[in-house]
Amino acid sequence: MNILEKVNIVILLVTISYIMALSNLLAGLDQIEPQMRWLITFFTSVGLFRLLILLIHWLIRSSDALLALYHRTRFLKGLWTYSYDVNGQRHYGIWRIAQDVASLSITGYGVDADGKMDSHFRSISQVFEHQGVDEIMFARTDIASGDEHYSKSTLYIDPFSRRSWLSGPTDIRAQSVLYGSNEDGVRHAELVLRRADKGLSEAEIVEKLKTEAQNSRQTPVDDA
Repeated sequence: MNILEKVNIVILLVTISYIMALSNLLAGLDQIEPQMRWLITFFTSVGLFRLLILLIHWLIRSSDALLALYHRTRFLKGLWTYSYDVNGQRHYGIWRIAQDVASLSITGYGVDADGKMDSHFRSISQVFEHQGVDEIMFARTDIASGDEHYSKSTLYIDPFSRRSWLSGPTDIRAQSVLYGSNEDGVRHAELVLRRADKGLSEAEIVEKLKTEAQNSRQTPVDDA
């Protein structure tokens, strides 16, 4: 049972208590017909229950701390950096993850060694479970050629990288398979994603990636 289900039970108990209290109050008002008492109790209790549900959802959506408390090891909202190796060269980029109570979406872009955007992408599905692992579909556009293709990323979220109960994981391993264009079937076997440091602007994060990319260019790495 997750936190939201427990909260819903509490809201239900509050509503039942309200119904009992209101019924006792209206029972002492002889000028109100029994049918009218029932209608008043029914509609106001339904309204109260709905109002409390909306309030709880709004509070969770508007507070990253509550959202982290709700999603726990699956709280991914925020900026992430990624890297992977292809043909001895390391590639970098940024994921922007938006998340609320029931949905998650990702947009992002890759950067080259000069810090310039070389591709951009967006998620076209929700995260779904397949054979015990999390997967998500992307549409990706290469800026130089304009070619668009699709990819499926398999996410391995590290639950033990969660630093506190008011934060989410900080590390994700992923694998991606590309579909379409001249890269059909290309597999990026080892994507490393890390939650970006809090307080850094996106421009500062890109500058850090640029420095890493320039350093890796001077020291080639083996393909994963």
